[in-house]
Amino acid sequence: MTSRERILLTLKHEEPDRVPIDLGGMRSSGIHAIAYNKLKHYLNCKDKSVKIYDLAQQLAIVDNEIRERVSSDVVELKRLDGGFGTRINSWKQIDLFLDGGEYYVPTDFNPKVLADGSFAIEIEGKIVALMPKGGYYFDSRYAPLANASERKEIDIILSNRITGEELDFLEAQAREIKNNTDCAILGSFGGNFIEMGHTLFGYQEFMERLILNKSFIEYFLSKLEEKYLEEIERYLNRVGKYIDIIVLGDDYGTQEDLQISIEMFRQLFKPHLKALCDFIEERSDVYIFLHSCGAVNKLIPDLIDAGIQILNPVQTSAKGMSPELLKKKFGKDIVFWGGGCDTQRILPFGTLEEVENDVKKRIDVFAPEGGFVFAAIHNIQYEVSPEKCLRLFDTARDYGKYRS
Repeated sequence: MTSRERILLTLKHEEPDRVPIDLGGMRSSGIHAIAYNKLKHYLNCKDKSVKIYDLAQQLAIVDNEIRERVSSDVVELKRLDGGFGTRINSWKQIDLFLDGGEYYVPTDFNPKVLADGSFAIEIEGKIVALMPKGGYYFDSRYAPLANASERKEIDIILSNRITGEELDFLEAQAREIKNNTDCAILGSFGGNFIEMGHTLFGYQEFMERLILNKSFIEYFLSKLEEKYLEEIERYLNRVGKYIDIIVLGDDYGTQEDLQISIEMFRQLFKPHLKALCDFIEERSDVYIFLHSCGAVNKLIPDLIDAGIQILNPVQTSAKGMSPELLKKKFGKDIVFWGGGCDTQRILPFGTLEEVENDVKKRIDVFAPEGGFVFAAIHNIQYEVSPEKCLRLFDTARDYGKYRS
């Protein structure tokens, strides 16, 4: 059975030969560059280079050698944007973490070193992101719509569209993946609404405006939907025939509850999400995947109604998100992509045996009758050892075999 066949069977809620596995299939099932560098050295890979394609999260591109070693069944079709104005079609070497690793970053990534040792990314004279000295991630420091008062400011910010250069990049990449692997392809589109609001207005201001300046935010969300629909059409026209899944992302949950009320979601966000899903469904055969962290149990029926078929990262450590509850209530109606190991406690801080036992326990719950793709709950972080990485995926591969 090929990797793609394995994925497609489980998406139909049928049991393939084993539970499908994902490492690096999208930007929330990946691995931090430091952990990836350690893994490559531990395995004595011939090619020890590490390409960082997501500057904010410092995620590494998972190459074929590692993908095959961990039995991952998916490959990400990556957007051209590496974050903060960079593009991932050209690379240069930089020892970003001063650990001797062979790290590569986009050629147009040119951070400044500040007096306190921090790395700063500047665009047009503005610091847009910072990584503190000894840090592991870049955090955004600029919200272009902060204090915006006129709709034309929204129009200007949202006037850009996916470029011909990016579409050429995507199509060439998709063709290469299709011709050289038997993996399922995840097309990372984006399509964020609440997260884009946080990014452009700033977290606190956007959340306040949802209450205090609702009509302004309604206009923003409608223009954002308009932008996404135009881009999705161009995106699917070029790569729809190659991809199996399209990835949308929006974090509606926190550790304890939703970020907003269900009523607010239904009124302000669900109509736009449904519009994207309906548009995709009318124009392609791809499955629709949503990344949404946190305690989203109460939101799942609305997500299904909107057209979401796959949920990630299945943050079972959040309130009301136990594997047993999720599988019982929603296992026949949505695919769980993630939930494979607790990345907040067990994977970084537990023993090898605890990692193995956690994986087995979750497979026991999620795997029956298909509808489950194994992945860690969000990205594998910098402190996770190579031994734990391998125990994680080897257990999933060996223990996750279905009985014929």
